[in-house]
Amino acid sequence: MKRFSEEEIIVGLKKRDSKTLQFIYKNHYDPVRQLINSNSGSDDDAEDVFQEALIIVFKRLGEDDQFELTSAFKTYIYSVSRLIWLKKLRDQRKMDVTELNREMEEYIEFEEPPPVQDKDLRMAIYQRNLLLIPVDCQNILRMTAENIKSKDIAEKLGFRSESYVRKRRHFCKEFLVNKIKEDAEYRDMIDD
Repeated sequence: MKRFSEEEIIVGLKKRDSKTLQFIYKNHYDPVRQLINSNSGSDDDAEDVFQEALIIVFKRLGEDDQFELTSAFKTYIYSVSRLIWLKKLRDQRKMDVTELNREMEEYIEFEEPPPVQDKDLRMAIYQRNLLLIPVDCQNILRMTAENIKSKDIAEKLGFRSESYVRKRRHFCKEFLVNKIKEDAEYRDMIDD
């Protein structure tokens, strides 16, 4: 697999390039998994946290055109993942965590966008933004809407497990929700 520079990773993420995402998973997931496994977590927790960290990175890149890394990407994604896990542990009261970066916590919270009343417009906004997310996400969400089981989705798309499909579906849904929230027509309707 091709090695990506820090700049290529950022450019690839901005373009939603699947090869960049594969590179990130292959080279940066294991340290996060080890961190979570050694701090009261499981592999499933690690996958969830890593997905959430990627969503935060996507959100940051979408909000800040001038975004620049001040550390290696590996360090950045690890730090974001660590903060998410600390927040989860604090919320679960498994440990007392007081030194969380408050600014980063803002990026950890997700909320569904308010509903749009006009069904045709809602569908147009949904379909337009669906085309802006990675192709594998489009496929997963379409198959889910067709009530195809996670096991069958994994087989059809060549994913390693049902569990991965569920985690990826969560990531894709959050990614689509954020895209919808950024949609100018959607924002105009909500502001009215």
